[in-house]
Amino acid sequence: MGNSILRAGLVAALAVGCWGAALQAEEQGVKSGRALDQIDQKFLSYAAEDNQAEIQLCLIAEKRAANPALKAFARLMVDDHVEVESRLAALANELQANLPDGVGQEGQETLSKLKTLGGHEFEAKFMQAQIKDHSDDIEKYSKQQGSTQNERIRQFATETIPVLQQHVALARAVDAQIENQTTGNAKTK
Repeated sequence: MGNSILRAGLVAALAVGCWGAALQAEEQGVKSGRALDQIDQKFLSYAAEDNQAEIQLCLIAEKRAANPALKAFARLMVDDHVEVESRLAALANELQANLPDGVGQEGQETLSKLKTLGGHEFEAKFMQAQIKDHSDDIEKYSKQQGSTQNERIRQFATETIPVLQQHVALARAVDAQIENQTTGNAKTK
């Protein structure tokens, strides 16, 4: 019987020790920025779907647009968002986070709307969507940058925000150029 009590006590001590070690490891994970909470997971999922939608939309624009500036903008967007996607995949792998595969509901709605348009109407609506989407992205990335406890997610957001800001500035410039050309063409008719 003495052996049984000793064995039970030893098992209990080991269990408490293991539990304590697990808590300590979890605390270290939070401090080092490796723990992934629901808000961080939601942000990563948003970033993955939004990024994939950008790539798909810009591939369509590159094929359908007549305006050379818009075509060049679309190509740059594809290249930049493929790079962002690569960094995001590496981050998700490091954090053992699952990312959705696809464009998400919002991206699908935008794709559906734009697929039915052509010519100047397509170009104008595409550029409006680019300005709105990238502006929304800057807001979401900035909010995540300030609120996350995960240092790696903060770093990803911090590194991506300037790219998104550049995209908004370029989108506005291309949109203005297209508008000026359209207005100029209407005046000469």
